[in-house]
Amino acid sequence: MIELNANVPDHFLVLERKETFGDYARAYGDALAEHYENRGVIVVPFMPITFDRALFQSLAFPMQWKKIGTQNGIEESVFVRDGSNLTDRQDHPFRRLEMGTEWASYLQSQVASFNWQLRRGLHLLFPAYLSLQDVNITWRLTETVEEGMHLDVFDGGAPTNAGAKLAHRVKIFINIDSEPRRWRTSFDLPGVLDKCRGQLPAEMPDDVNVVNDVIDKVGVLKNLPYHNLAYPTMSAVICNGEAVAHEVVYGQRTVGAEFMCYQQDMLDPKKHTHHCIRQWLEQRGYKIDADAAAVAKRYAQMKGSYALIQEARLGR
Repeated sequence: MIELNANVPDHFLVLERKETFGDYARAYGDALAEHYENRGVIVVPFMPITFDRALFQSLAFPMQWKKIGTQNGIEESVFVRDGSNLTDRQDHPFRRLEMGTEWASYLQSQVASFNWQLRRGLHLLFPAYLSLQDVNITWRLTETVEEGMHLDVFDGGAPTNAGAKLAHRVKIFINIDSEPRRWRTSFDLPGVLDKCRGQLPAEMPDDVNVVNDVIDKVGVLKNLPYHNLAYPTMSAVICNGEAVAHEVVYGQRTVGAEFMCYQQDMLDPKKHTHHCIRQWLEQRGYKIDADAAAVAKRYAQMKGSYALIQEARLGR
């Protein structure tokens, strides 16, 4: 399941299989949050979520739906009530699959049920994160092949706004395919800054999003050593992609969810990525560029290996 590379720190916490979220909570308590806040990767061998798995394993979404999710309305009802009448919503995403109204409605109900179980489950897995709320739950029923090693970047690499800097991100990826989903993981963000010191700009802003965008676009991650991970059907990886370099090597169907909670809910708020970035840079000899917006603008038109791979896959 995991092939470790001796040149990369072992950042995995592999849980013992449990049959309910409550069993996981009783067995691990705050250990999961502690490992996650230390920029570790948690492997859950079984996610106790029930849904029509066979149906979803028979579906493939259009490539343009690579990350379609709750923000696109897939959890909303296919029907809308108008007085005493129920009207079929032609604009619902699942109506575009040309499965018919009944199947579109059934698909929506299965997605909504799965998502509800996931929300409840994460509150049990991370009991200290009382403010935990989902930002987006995506259903990625598209083939992914060697997407490129990267650190997560949001909003095109723009500087992080003040509100987002107060939020702690939790990301989980659940394999719902019949075949194992294969990943690679490499160094965490401070490790990347250390290992790639001579290949990155000597001056960088204390902004995680901008720093990650620069790292991705300069292309230093493709030469780093990595661990191999294959996780089977209904297992999951919990990993903060903005803090750990990673790559999907192969997979066809996964549910990827992004949750946020307040920084003060963390077991140790001082480990928050936005709190640590300045220290990580300074300790490794980088100078701090006070103008994050200018750096973001300078790299805005540059395309790194990860962006080029994604555009090629979409046929652009």
